[in-house]
Amino acid sequence: MADNRPIAEGVLNTSTSQNAIPGSASGHLALVPTWLPLEVVPSSSAGSGGDGIAIGVISSTPMAIFAPSNAAIAGPHTVVEAQQGNNSLMNQHSTEMAGMGGNGGSGNGVLSGGGGDTLHHAGSGGNGIFYGGMVSSDVGSFVPVNVAVAGGPGSHAIADQSNNSAMLQGTTQIGGIGGSGGDHNTTIHDSPSGSGSALTYSGDLYAGHGGNGYFIGSMVDLNVAIFSPINIAVGAAGGSAEAHQTNNAIFDQGAIQIAGIGGNGGGFNLSSDTIFTGNHSSGSGGSGFSNGSMVDVNIGYFHPINIAVPAGGTADAQQLDHVLYDQHALQMAGIGGHGGDISNAHSALVDDILSFIHV
Repeated sequence: MADNRPIAEGVLNTSTSQNAIPGSASGHLALVPTWLPLEVVPSSSAGSGGDGIAIGVISSTPMAIFAPSNAAIAGPHTVVEAQQGNNSLMNQHSTEMAGMGGNGGSGNGVLSGGGGDTLHHAGSGGNGIFYGGMVSSDVGSFVPVNVAVAGGPGSHAIADQSNNSAMLQGTTQIGGIGGSGGDHNTTIHDSPSGSGSALTYSGDLYAGHGGNGYFIGSMVDLNVAIFSPINIAVGAAGGSAEAHQTNNAIFDQGAIQIAGIGGNGGGFNLSSDTIFTGNHSSGSGGSGFSNGSMVDVNIGYFHPINIAVPAGGTADAQQLDHVLYDQHALQMAGIGGHGGDISNAHSALVDDILSFIHV
């Protein structure tokens, strides 16, 4: 049960000079202006994060092609040797973020007096709103070619090729994320002594409340990776051909798609009032809303070709391939934020009524 407190303790002195401007961060205090009627006071906010609103389409379409070629061709009574080493890193990772609400500050207070349908925020996280689409389309092609041809008697051709390729096609898509609420914030509504509806408050009080996350649209991640090594050795009559090829390839096509996530509520927040009929929220986690689709399509194509043609001679074709495909996907949507710790939303109804009767 709430401790008794006299009404006079919460009365705002309208004859006192008040320098703080509603909604300003100066001194982390938002007071009701003395020149406004208390029954029609507009919404006030202190230390709250701004809303993030995005409408449209975010698109990323990178393309990378890696096609090294190595050939050794020896005529009659000649020796030819071709050696090639290639290292390729294709970083096509994209990060797309839109509609992110700002986090609420800490140590803020909103004080108001009078009744009316007013809205007060202290240290609340801003809402994150995204309408539209996020598209990431990555194409990576790795086609190494190694050829050794011995074209006649006494010819000797050697072709050695070594290739290392990493294609990073991961995607991070985040949209419609509410900001987290701050800590140690207070919203207090204490009406000045009087009669009528001055003790009744039907507005909303929020302290350290996490912002809501809204996502309406689609997230699409399409990755195509092609790895097709070709190794050929051709030995004509009386010739000798050797083709050696070693390939190491890594395809990282992982995707992270997060949409419509409510911000976490802050800790140690308080909202208080007199006779209250509106919404109370202190350190609450924001709601998460997602209406749309998440699509993750990964295509990995691995087609090695190794050919040895002893056309009357000697042909040796050796190919060694190592491939790693990582096509994981993490998709999250419509998740509410966590509530804060040690937060208090109460209405000291009994105390206010009894105090008012004995005044």
